[in-house]
Amino acid sequence: MTEDQLRIFLQNEPLFHSEPSLAMIDPAFLTKPFGSVYYGTGLTTPRSPSIGLPFDILIFILGAERLRRLMGLDRIYHHIADTHALTNPFCTPEVVAAMAAEYRDVIGKIARAADIPVDVRLSSDFDRSDEYEALLARVHTDKAEYVRRELADMLWYRETHSVRLKLGWLLQAGESELGFDERLYDREFRVRCDEHMSFAYVVAGRTLDPKRMRASPYIAVADERRILFKPGEDVRAKIEQALPSWGADKTMGGLVRHLGGILRLWDRLTGSQPQHGTDVFVRVQALIDQILA
Repeated sequence: MTEDQLRIFLQNEPLFHSEPSLAMIDPAFLTKPFGSVYYGTGLTTPRSPSIGLPFDILIFILGAERLRRLMGLDRIYHHIADTHALTNPFCTPEVVAAMAAEYRDVIGKIARAADIPVDVRLSSDFDRSDEYEALLARVHTDKAEYVRRELADMLWYRETHSVRLKLGWLLQAGESELGFDERLYDREFRVRCDEHMSFAYVVAGRTLDPKRMRASPYIAVADERRILFKPGEDVRAKIEQALPSWGADKTMGGLVRHLGGILRLWDRLTGSQPQHGTDVFVRVQALIDQILA
């Protein structure tokens, strides 16, 4: 695959950030792709635990599968950072175990419904092993301990599961001096661990709040309006409840296009018949019900 071919692919997939991804793909990997792809998901923000998996988790799962097929890669590893969640004072082992079990269950249902080879792993499956401790000892960085463990996780998947491509998400393609995103970890990994690791980036998830429309694809907190993979989820009711906050001068056109992009990729990867003219929110509801049935 050439860089031009990858550029055309990324520019035509609205769930991907084209230029940030192109900047972080190793040329040698692009010439001869092999191995597997992985991405990591957390269970909390710094302030709150997640209340469930957003519908936007499909951005990661479907995006990873699109790349896997395009490049002829082996498997998709979905990493759940349950051990990391325990560093928060508001989390107990019981709460974290319940969240991780729910995430693993829903991801498994999505993977089976889409026939996508997703291998779900928890941090606690391996990060207390001698092998992981040996890898952690090799990671030297002047960044925070959390960053050190992020790098060690990447190294674990690279050396243990032949992962050559990591998928991440960005709030926006452009970089800001305020805060940081996954590019911080990824660049640090290239400097400290392996300069040949490749990275690609998908778009952020969407909330129903016009004041904070972009958010993590895999964490939903209690004060956010999100469409979730939850039994009994009523998509239409959530949309109607959110509409007054948008005001007469605003529309949900961006959200509709975002959800439409996810649905189109689902149809493409699963061979589902596109339902032209069907209300997007009706289709989202039907897909949630199908997966959780």
